[in-house]
Amino acid sequence: MSQVRETIELLTKLLRRNGTSKVKAEVFRLAKFNSDEAAIPFWRLLFELLYFLKYGVIDDVTIKAYSELTQEELAVYVKKSMQNRGFYSKEFSLLPIDMSSGSRELLLAFAWLMCKENVIVKFMEQCSSPVDENTLSVYEFDLEENIHSSNYLACSKSLNPVQKVQHLQLLNGKMRSSLKRLYNLQRERVKLDHKVHECTQGVSLSPSLSHLTALEVHMLKHPELLKKVFHLLEKDNERLQILLVWSEQEERFWKWMESVLDLKMQDTSISGGQNATKLMYYNIPPDSVSSMESARLQLEEAIVKYESIIEQLEDVWESKRSTVTEQELDNLLTSINMEISLQRANLALDNTEQMLQTYKDPGLFYQRNTTNSSKKVSNLQVSARERSGQGDSPDPPTDIRSEIAVLEAQLKRLELETQRKRSHYCSDLDAIASCIPDSICIQPKGYR
Repeated sequence: MSQVRETIELLTKLLRRNGTSKVKAEVFRLAKFNSDEAAIPFWRLLFELLYFLKYGVIDDVTIKAYSELTQEELAVYVKKSMQNRGFYSKEFSLLPIDMSSGSRELLLAFAWLMCKENVIVKFMEQCSSPVDENTLSVYEFDLEENIHSSNYLACSKSLNPVQKVQHLQLLNGKMRSSLKRLYNLQRERVKLDHKVHECTQGVSLSPSLSHLTALEVHMLKHPELLKKVFHLLEKDNERLQILLVWSEQEERFWKWMESVLDLKMQDTSISGGQNATKLMYYNIPPDSVSSMESARLQLEEAIVKYESIIEQLEDVWESKRSTVTEQELDNLLTSINMEISLQRANLALDNTEQMLQTYKDPGLFYQRNTTNSSKKVSNLQVSARERSGQGDSPDPPTDIRSEIAVLEAQLKRLELETQRKRSHYCSDLDAIASCIPDSICIQPKGYR
C-alpha cells in the first residue's frame, strides 16, 4: 500500500509541475471509496485537464474561468466535454451537478482521460529547451498577451451588438496591421541573423555550426539572462525526471485503478444496478431531437403502409405467375414499354411547346396563305411590322422552328402509335392462330 501511495504522490507532483491545482494523494484514496470530500477536487482536476487538452496550456485564464463559473456550469461543461471525447458512462452523466458526490466515478473518468488522450505524453511534449531560438520571447510576452485578451473578454460583455461589431472591425484592422508589421519584422530578423552569422564566422559553440547564433550573441551581451535560462532549464529537468520515474511506476497505478473498478462493480451488484432515470447531457439541440423523433415516426408509418402494399403485390404475383404464359408476359412487357415511350413523347412535346411559347427570337417567319394573294408580303416585312405595331394582319406570324418542332413531335407520336398498334395486332394474330388447330401464321418479316 505504501508503494501505491508513493506512486500516486508522484502522479500528483507531475500534475502540479504541469500547472494543475494541488491534489493530495489522500484525495485519490478517498475517491476510491466514493467519499464526498474528494468530489470537488476531481471536478476541478478534470476541468483543468480538459482545458489543457484543448488549448495546450494551464494558465491564469484557467484559474479565472474556474473561479467565475458556477458549479453547475462547470459540471455540465465537464460532462459535455467528456462525452465529446468518447466517454459515454451513464453513471458519470448522472452525477449531481452541485458537485456533492460521485468521487469514484470522477476518479474513473480521470483515469480514462489520462489513458485515452495520452496526457503524460503531451506533458512531456511541453518540456522544450529554453535555449531554443524563439523560447525566450515566448516566455516574456505570453503572459502579457494573456492579460490583454482576458481584459478584452471582460469588457466585451458590457457592449451592445453594434458596439461589438465596431469593436470587431477595430480588432480586424489591428490584426491586419500586426500581420503586416510581423512580416516586415520577420524579414528584418532574417537580415540581422545573416549579418550575425557573417560577423561570427569561425567562432562556434556547437560542432554542427561554424558561427554563433543570434540567441548566443544575445546571451553573451546580456549575462543576466543566464539566470532566467538556468531557472527554466531546472524546471524542465525536474519535470523530465518526474516523467522518467513515472514511466517506471506507471503500471502500479493502473493496477490500483483495477481495484477501484472492481470495488465499483461490487457496489453495483450489491445495490442491484438500480440507477436514477435521468437523461444524459447530449450535445444536441432540443429542436433537433424532436424533429428526428417526428421523422422517425413518419418513416415507420411509411414503412408500415408500403409494406402492406408490397405484400399484396407479392400475393398477386404468386397467384398470377402460374396462370400467365411466357408469351403473354412478353406481350404485356412490350405494351408497357410502348406506353412508356408514348408518355415520354407527350411530355417532350409539352415541354417543347412550353419552351417555344416563352422563346422570342427575332428570326425568320412565314405568313400563312390567305385568300387575297395580292396582299402577300415578305417574311421580314411581316416581322418588322409586327414589332413596330404597323399594319394589321388577319393571322399572326408563326416561327418556322416552332412549326417544324410541332410537326416532328406529331410525326414521332404517329410512329409510336403505329408501332404500338402493329405489335398489338401481331399479338392478336398469334393468339388467333394458336386457337386454330393445325394452322401456321407466318407474318411478314418487316412487321415482327
